Amino acid sequence: MKKVMILMGVLLIPILFIILNNTGRGTVAKDNLVFRDKLSDYNLFKGKIADLVPNDQGISYELASALFTDYTDKKRVIFLPKGKKMIASDDGLPSFPDGTIIAKTFFYPPGDTVGNSKLQLLETRLLIHKDGQWNAATYQWNAAQDEAFLLMDSASVPVSFLDDKGVERQTNYIIPSRKDCIACHRQGNHLFPIGPKIRNLNRIIIHDRDSIQQLMLLAKQEALDLRSLKGFSHLPAYDDAGQSTVERARAYLEINCAHCHNPKGTAYMTMLDLRYESPMNETGIWLKQAKIIGRMSTLGEMHMPQKGTTVLHDEGIQLIKTYLKTLK
Repeated sequence: MKKVMILMGVLLIPILFIILNNTGRGTVAKDNLVFRDKLSDYNLFKGKIADLVPNDQGISYELASALFTDYTDKKRVIFLPKGKKMIASDDGLPSFPDGTIIAKTFFYPPGDTVGNSKLQLLETRLLIHKDGQWNAATYQWNAAQDEAFLLMDSASVPVSFLDDKGVERQTNYIIPSRKDCIACHRQGNHLFPIGPKIRNLNRIIIHDRDSIQQLMLLAKQEALDLRSLKGFSHLPAYDDAGQSTVERARAYLEINCAHCHNPKGTAYMTMLDLRYESPMNETGIWLKQAKIIGRMSTLGEMHMPQKGTTVLHDEGIQLIKTYLKTLK
C-alpha cells in the first residue's frame, strides 16, 4: 500500500504542478496596432536603410550573453519616444515607456559569407510597446538588400556561412512567424522582451574607442533612469573562458532556454526552470541532464531550442556537456 501511495504521488505531483501554474493562462492578446508593410515605413534608420544607422531616437546596445541563432550577428537598437527613458528597478527588464520600439536585425557579416563579400541581411524583428502591451512582428530583407517586408508566416532562406571556427556551413535559415515569436516571448498571457534585462546590459563595451560601463552610458545618453550601479548584478558572458563553467553554463541556459523554461513560459510543464537566478535545487537540471544535452545535440523536431536554430551550436553543446559533468 505504501508503495502504491508513493507511486501515485510521483505521478500526481507533475500534474498538480501543471494545474497550479496554468492558472490564468488564456490566449495572448491580439496586436493592438497594425504593423506597417515595410521596415522603411518606420523611419528607424538614417540614410541607406541597409546600413542600419539608427535615427536620433535610437540607442544601440550589446548583451553580455546573446541568443544563438545559426551563427548570425545581430544589430540591436532600442528606439525611445523623445524625452522618455527606461527605468531600472532590479536585475530584470527595465520599465519601457509607451511607444518604445526594439529592433533586432540578423545578418552574416562580409567575412562570414561564402561566395559573397557583402553583408547578408536576413531579417529584422520588431517589438513595439503600445498602451502597455508588446506587439511582435518580423520583416524579411529582399534580395536587393534595400528593404525588408512584413511576414505573415515563417520563411526559409538558403544561406552559406562560416561558423566561429571558420568551417563552411549551409542551411535553410528560418525566419519566425508571429506565432513563433509568441512561443518564445510569452510569459503567461503577455509578451515581453527577452534579452535586454538589466543584468544582461550590465557589461563593459567599447564606445568611441573607450571602454565604458554600458548602463552608465545609457544613463549618460538619457535613455535609462539609473542613479547608481549598486544593487545590480551582471550576467556572465557564456563565451568568456575566463569565467567559471558553472556561471557560463547557467548564463547560456538563461538566454537560450529560460524564456520558455520557467514557471510562466510556454514550456512550464516540463518542470525545468532555467532562469539564471533560480536556485540550483529548483531548476530540475540535475534530474534532466540527459534530456537537456540530448535535445540540444539533435536536429529536427526534437531539437532545442525549437525556434531560431537549424544548425547545432557546437560551442554551446560542449559548454553544457562540461557543465553537466560537474554535477555528477
